[in-house]
Amino acid sequence: MRIATLLLLLIALGCQRSLRDAEEALPAVGPALPGLSPTLLDGRRVSAADLHGQPSVVALWSSTCGSSRAALDGIAALHRDLAGRGLRVLVLADDASADVVQAVLDSAQLSMPIAIAAGQIDPLFAAAKRWPWQQGVALPSFIVTDGSGTVRQRVVGIEQDPALRMQRVRRAVSELLE
Repeated sequence: MRIATLLLLLIALGCQRSLRDAEEALPAVGPALPGLSPTLLDGRRVSAADLHGQPSVVALWSSTCGSSRAALDGIAALHRDLAGRGLRVLVLADDASADVVQAVLDSAQLSMPIAIAAGQIDPLFAAAKRWPWQQGVALPSFIVTDGSGTVRQRVVGIEQDPALRMQRVRRAVSELLE
């Protein structure tokens, strides 16, 4: 019994450490969002400067990640519910194929700005501390910026409860919209 308790404690501590390490791979709270210039599915280019002027959520996502696909409804609801109040949502898909991403959106009957950012997410966002088994940013993850492009919140995708993850993002956005 004691060994089982000790093992559970070690696993819990390891998960918390992993969560902190994953969060540290995202841009720090305080500075501006790093420069980016991915191409939206409709062919237009977007940059970090395009997000200035209003609070924004940049969702780092992948069609090949089960957690990302599970988060898609929450991201779409955030966009649908708060875009009218000035929130901008940009999904950066770590996918090589725009057709695959579009197929996922079509099957879910969703319409929101998504950019193909294959190979761009880790160089832009991954800090020196990375997960040894993943070597990159945990997906999905969310970066909340204010109207000046300053990072105000970061939410790592590996939280165990997807509803809790989206509540944290919504709470940060609501504070900026008030």
